Amino acid sequence: MMFSDDQTAEMAKVTITAFVEEELKEGLKALADHERRSMSQMAAVLIERAVEEARQQGIIPPVETSSESK
Repeated sequence: MMFSDDQTAEMAKVTITAFVEEELKEGLKALADHERRSMSQMAAVLIERAVEEARQQGIIPPVETSSESK
């Protein structure tokens, strides 16, 4: 997902906690290592991809941009 500088400045990082099976964690670690990312970064990328795909499929609504909310 690409954001303009204005959108990026407005977005704050938040912490989430997820409980997963050990096997899934090891898979995430292997994927993160392969892409030279931390597990946290890899999890964030995967979540971002899933949310964007859901938006494109109409499963969830698109993000309201600042120009749309004015």
